[in-house]
Amino acid sequence: MTSSMMEKAEFIHLEVEDIRLAVRHPDETVRALATQRICREMRDNALSKHERIFSNKLLEYIAQDSAELVRRALAVTLKNSPKLPRDIAIKLARDIETIAVPVLTHSPVFTDQDLVDILKSKAAAKAIAVAKRISVSDHVAKAIIRFGDSSAVAEVAANDGALISEDTASEMLDIYKNDDLIAQAMIEKGMIARRDLPSRIVEKMITLVSEDVAVQLVKQHSVPISLAIDLASRTRERALLDFIDQSWVAKDLSGLVKAIDAQGRLTTSLIIRAAGSGQIRFLEQALAQLSGVGIRKAVLMVHDGGPFGLKALCDRVGLDENSTQIIRAACAIFRDLELTGLTYHRRSFQELMIERVLTLPFELPEAEQLWFLEVLDGFSDVELAS
Repeated sequence: MTSSMMEKAEFIHLEVEDIRLAVRHPDETVRALATQRICREMRDNALSKHERIFSNKLLEYIAQDSAELVRRALAVTLKNSPKLPRDIAIKLARDIETIAVPVLTHSPVFTDQDLVDILKSKAAAKAIAVAKRISVSDHVAKAIIRFGDSSAVAEVAANDGALISEDTASEMLDIYKNDDLIAQAMIEKGMIARRDLPSRIVEKMITLVSEDVAVQLVKQHSVPISLAIDLASRTRERALLDFIDQSWVAKDLSGLVKAIDAQGRLTTSLIIRAAGSGQIRFLEQALAQLSGVGIRKAVLMVHDGGPFGLKALCDRVGLDENSTQIIRAACAIFRDLELTGLTYHRRSFQELMIERVLTLPFELPEAEQLWFLEVLDGFSDVELAS
C-alpha cells in the first residue's frame, strides 16, 4: 500500500489520515481503531468508483495485518455488509476463530459452496458459526452433519432459518439419537414449531424428548397422545440461566452481582469490561462482593481520589497491578466525563468511555480489546437500524 496509490485515489468519504494510521502506525490498537472507522465509511456510504477500487485493495492489505486485533476490527465491522468483497470474506473465514466466526455467522456474501469448503476444515467453532446463520440451505445442513461435531448439529437443528429436508432430519436423528444435546435442541428450539414436518420425523422425535415437549408435539402436529406415555422418565432439566447476559442496570444490582458470583462468573474480565463501559455501580457492587467490604465503604474506596483507597480494595479482591491500573483509569475517565456537565445519551457515554479506555498507555488484555471493539461496532449497528 504505497503513498502514490493514496495520492491517485479521489477520496470523498475515506479519510487519508485514517488510511495512513491503518497502514503504517506501529501501535496495533491505533491501527484497529482506524480500520474500524474506514470500514464503517465503506459500509455506510456509497463510495466513488476510485474509492471502491482503492478500498478493496486496502481491505486486502489490512486482512494480512499481523495483529489479530486489526483483522478482528475488519471482520466485526463488515460482518453484515454485502460490500465486503467475497474473496476477502473467504480469507477472513480461513483465519483464526476470533476473526472467522463473526464473518461466517453473519456475512451475506458467501455461496453455499464457500461454506461447505470451510466446513471441510472440521474446525468446531467455524461449523457452529455456519450453523447459526440466518439462513442455512439443506445442502449446507448436510455438510454440517458430515463435518461438524454434535454442538454444530444441535445449532443447525435448532435454527429456524435452516431449510432441513425430511431426509436430512432423518439422518440427524439416526446419527444422534443417543445424544441428548441434539435431540433436545432439534425439538425444543426449532423443529417443534414447523408444521410441515412429515409424520415419520415427528414419530422419531417424540421418542427422544421430555414429557412437556411431547405434549407440545401432540398439540402442534396432531400426534396420538399414546406415543408420549413413557416419556416422563426421560424428562431432563438444563440450566440455561446466564447472569452475564442480563442488564447491568438492574433494580436489584446487589442481588444480580451475588447471583453472578454464585455462578463463578464474577471474574476479573467481567469487572474490567464493566468499568471500561462506564458501569461504575456494577464495579462498586462487584468489588464489595468479592472483598467482603460493605457497599458504602466500597463506594468511598472506589471514588477515593488518592492512591490508596481503590488499590487497597483491588488488592483485597486479589486483582493484579495491571487490572488495578485499568480500573483506576476507567474510574478517572468516568469522573472526567461526568465533570463536563454535559448530558450524554447512555450509549454515547459508553462509547466515549470505551474509546478512551482503548487508548490507555498501558497494556489492556487482548480479550478485552477485542470485546470493546465489538461493543463499539454494536453501537454502530444500532444507529444504522434506528
